[in-house]
Amino acid sequence: MFYRIATIGFLLVTLMSCAQSPQFDAKASWQEFVQLVEDNYAYLDTAPVDWPALKQYYSKQAIAIQSEEEFVDFLQVIKQFFIDPHFNVSPLNSNDFSVTPTGSDIWVAKHADKFVIERIKAGSAASKSKLSVGDTVTNIDGKTITEVINTVFNHTTFPLTDNHKVWAVNVALGGYRNQPREVSAIAQNGDVVTVNLAPSYEAINALKDGPALVVKEIDDVGYIRFNNNLGDSNTVSAFTRAIEELAHTKGLVIDLRNTPSGGNTSVAEPILGHFVDRKTAYQRYQLQTPKQNYQDATLQTAYVQPTAPHYNKPVVVLAGRWTGSMGEGMTIGFDAIGAKAVVGEPMADLLGGISQFTLPNSSITVELGFERLYHVNGSYRENFVPQSVANQDAFNHNTPILNTMFSGDRELAYAVSMLADKFTGNFMVKNETVE
Repeated sequence: MFYRIATIGFLLVTLMSCAQSPQFDAKASWQEFVQLVEDNYAYLDTAPVDWPALKQYYSKQAIAIQSEEEFVDFLQVIKQFFIDPHFNVSPLNSNDFSVTPTGSDIWVAKHADKFVIERIKAGSAASKSKLSVGDTVTNIDGKTITEVINTVFNHTTFPLTDNHKVWAVNVALGGYRNQPREVSAIAQNGDVVTVNLAPSYEAINALKDGPALVVKEIDDVGYIRFNNNLGDSNTVSAFTRAIEELAHTKGLVIDLRNTPSGGNTSVAEPILGHFVDRKTAYQRYQLQTPKQNYQDATLQTAYVQPTAPHYNKPVVVLAGRWTGSMGEGMTIGFDAIGAKAVVGEPMADLLGGISQFTLPNSSITVELGFERLYHVNGSYRENFVPQSVANQDAFNHNTPILNTMFSGDRELAYAVSMLADKFTGNFMVKNETVE
C-alpha cells in the first residue's frame, strides 16, 4: 500500500510499552481519533455505518479505558464497522486478527442464514485443503459463526448489518496473526469437513523468495502474473523483460489477482506506460485535509507516460478478491487506457491513498484513506466490478482443455479464449514450473 506519514499533535513522548503509559489520556485520545477521522477520512460520507450514532454509542466506553493497550484493542473494534481494509490501527500483536486481505485466503458470502465459501485463494493453505467453493462455514477455531461475529465486534449491541457480519466472518477466516487456524464446513454433499490450516501469512511471505513475475506463453497469448510485489521497484525491470520476451504474441493477459498488499505509483505507472504511446490519464483523485473536504477539492488527474518497449496488442486483465490498493488502481488504469476486457470478480476495496497518523502521547497509529480515488470516467474506484465469467453463457466451462491447461481457472481460460485464435495445447512456461 502507498501512504504518506502525518503526525497529530506537537508533543510525542517515548513510551516504554503500551501497558506502561502513565501519561495516556483516553478522553484526549478518543477526541483526537474522532477528529482525525472527521478531518481526514475521505470515505466517511459513504461509510457503511452511522458515524454520529457510532460515536455516541462508544463515547462513554472510550473515555473509561485505562491503558493504551486496551485503547488499541478498542479502536480495532471501531474500525471494523467501516469494512475498509485500508482503515487500520496499530500496534498489532498475536491476539489481533491478520490484516485483510493480505492475511486471508478464504472469502465467504451470506446466502440466507448461511456463510458460503465464494472464493479460495490460489496457492494458499486453504486451496490445498479439503475446503471447496460452495461449502458452508460453520465453525472457525472452535467458535460458531455467531460467536465469531461477537468476537470480531467484541459483543457489541450496536446494530450490525449483514455486510458487517460477512466482514466479521471473513476477518476471522484469516485467523489470528501468525497462528494456525481450524475451519469446519458442510460440503455441498452434506459431509462435514474440518481442516487445520497454516497461518495465512505463510503463503504470501513465501512469494518473497520466488520470481517477481510468472511469465508464460499460452498458444499465441502472453501471460504475466504479479506475485504481490507492486511495492518492489525491481518489478518494473522484470516487467520490461517480460514484455520484451512476449513482444511477438497476439495478445496479453495481465493477472493482478495476487496483489493484496498493494504497492505504489512508482511501480505501477512505468508498467502501465508500456501500453500507451502518449501521455494518458489512468485515474482521478481528490484530496481531503482538515481544512477542506474532498468534495470541495479540485478533481485531479493522474497520468502515465510511454515506457519502452510499447506493446500494442490486445490486453485482458484479471482481477478479484485479492486485488488490493495499487492493484485496484492498475486495474482501473488498464481499463482507462484501453484494455480489451477486465475479467474476474469484485476487488478488495482498499479505499483511497492512505495517511498514517499518530495519536498524541501514545504509540497508537491510525491509517485511513485521505485520497478519494476515481476511474477516469468519474465513478468511484471501489464501484468498479470486473466482468464475471459466470455471466458468459457462450463460454464452455467444462472443456478438457480447460481442465488440463488451466487447472479449473475459468477466468484465465476465458481471458485466453478472448485473445487466442484457438486452443492447441501449446503451453510454454517462461520462468517457472506450471502450478
